[in-house]
Amino acid sequence: MAGARNGKNKVIRGTTNPRRSVMNISHQIALAVERTRKLIPGYFEKTLSQRAELSGCAAGSIYESIDEKQLEQMLLGAKWEEYSHEAVMSGCQAFKALMPGRLGIVDLRSLPIGTVVSLDDRKNTGKVSAIVQGVRGPKVDFTVIILGPEQGEEVIYTFHPGDPVRPSQVQATPGLHGRQVAIEEALGMGLEMAKIE
Repeated sequence: MAGARNGKNKVIRGTTNPRRSVMNISHQIALAVERTRKLIPGYFEKTLSQRAELSGCAAGSIYESIDEKQLEQMLLGAKWEEYSHEAVMSGCQAFKALMPGRLGIVDLRSLPIGTVVSLDDRKNTGKVSAIVQGVRGPKVDFTVIILGPEQGEEVIYTFHPGDPVRPSQVQATPGLHGRQVAIEEALGMGLEMAKIE
């Protein structure tokens, strides 16, 4: 309940707006950045480098024509709002802000028939993803940041232009990692998206 005063100096009771203020969310994200730096040294900086086009090591989903410092300032200065999406893992919180970028993934069905993709499990997740080269992802006008628990504290899991995508569920059986297949075969395996390299 929130209180306000009427003209007779009496408190009037009412319900608060269930939507959180932009300031509270921005503060929550700033604290999560600090905790990420403390609990997972180098992770946040590596993520900034992978996303900032001018870093020299940008890959996948990127923010064009900016460096790491500019990207961090944009993230901390953005007007975030609560956001939900089916691909956000249970126990995590997601927020969305108007912050344009370029996707680092592409729908396999949007590629020309016969396009070859590589199957990849370089992170040893036990699942393979499709990787495609020589394609530019589409531009989007918003960014999603996902926060989640680490050692009992809330940290930044990831941030990227556009909606989150569910990870592949295709098992990395022996011989799949590194194999090249046409998109038709990749679709038949159950893959839907390809990461852009």
